[in-house]
Amino acid sequence: MQRIIGNPLVCLLFCIAVTSCLPDPLEVEGIPQPETTVVVGSQNLPDEFFVVSLTENFNTLEGGPDTDIELLLEELLIDGIEMTVETGGQSYGLDNPLSGIYTGNNIPEIPGAFYTLNFQNPFNGKAVTATTQLLPFVGFDEVAIRLKRTQFDTLINVDLRIDDPVGPNWYMVNVQQFNENFDIQERPFTELLEDSEFDGELHDYGFTVFFRDYEPGDTVLVSMANISEAYYRFLDLRNESRFLLLDGIGEPINYPTNVENGLGFFNLHLPDIRFFLPD
Repeated sequence: MQRIIGNPLVCLLFCIAVTSCLPDPLEVEGIPQPETTVVVGSQNLPDEFFVVSLTENFNTLEGGPDTDIELLLEELLIDGIEMTVETGGQSYGLDNPLSGIYTGNNIPEIPGAFYTLNFQNPFNGKAVTATTQLLPFVGFDEVAIRLKRTQFDTLINVDLRIDDPVGPNWYMVNVQQFNENFDIQERPFTELLEDSEFDGELHDYGFTVFFRDYEPGDTVLVSMANISEAYYRFLDLRNESRFLLLDGIGEPINYPTNVENGLGFFNLHLPDIRFFLPD
């Protein structure tokens, strides 16, 4: 499917406009400034197995109603880093095809294998490493979407069935809409499930994708992946703050991380991806 890239963080412009109605902020002193460092992100693209993003952390106190979001994003994205990943005793170099995005097209997908990301932190010159395990594939037993029209917008309902393997499992379900305004850096809507109440059973589950207005002609991608408990906890905390202003570029200082000498979370997974074009 063709990738269409629009203006960065368009979805946040409304939030910025709203802040113009707020009173002037009070002066705050004595707050320690975080050390400038890198933030590693795990991205989801339908035709790529290995995709990571690299940005600079951001002090939200420096932002405000007058912030130029597009200029700020350009300043935060980090390009030109020599990055490799090691697995099975082999090292593979990554490409930098888009600003802040790094991909690996020749990296083998080996369930159960460990992958270690390596590069040099451009801010302090120290080595950055992060290791993750690729968990076995678990796909949808069934999945379907339904449109939910309200007085104000059109939402998407997702209904799925999982044939859950025996043993503890954690699942990430992503929903992403594609149209002519799609931005590759836009974060998908993420729903999380853990199987403590349906271990080893067929399980039916449904949810609504809110604050994502569907337009006729949009293609909807729904994917599911078996992920680690650590990454599940990271995503759960991130979901709790997904409606905060500038969350997409705020530094995840209070989030768990598996990145040494950096922030964020490095994760790989084998997703089951389905595309829908609702009427």
